[in-house]
Amino acid sequence: MTEIAENLQRLGIELPDLPAPQYSYVPFNRQGNTLYVSGQISRTAAGDILAGRVGEDATLEEGIHAAEVATINLLARIHQSIGLDNVAQILKLNVWVNSSDDFIQQPQVADGASQLLEAVLGEAGKHARTALPTNTLPQGALVELDAVVAVTEAAEV
Repeated sequence: MTEIAENLQRLGIELPDLPAPQYSYVPFNRQGNTLYVSGQISRTAAGDILAGRVGEDATLEEGIHAAEVATINLLARIHQSIGLDNVAQILKLNVWVNSSDDFIQQPQVADGASQLLEAVLGEAGKHARTALPTNTLPQGALVELDAVVAVTEAAEV
């Protein structure tokens, strides 16, 4: 068992088998040793969307949990594309938080994603990040995120 698989098991995380996108885009795109992963929302493995606006009808803690759920989906997409063991580094993470007008703790919500990436991937999970508020997200999701990933030389092209 690899270190990443052990980390997932220790954290009690089972990566969902994500379906193909419903709209006209691809879930990931690779150019050389760079992988671009499309936006992943806070949808549970059971298909339920963690929805609402943080600071209005969702708490900071619920926002952090939603960021973790979206990150599990991100990890699943990466696994589908190159396998998690072929992640050299998460280069950039963008996190959008469906926020009330007066909610300003987007960085704390995004930390739910950042900390989970590091817990699963170790040093390769450390990344540059942007955390932004928005007044709505697809299907009312609390959080959406996407990533740019450096791929190891060993990964098949």
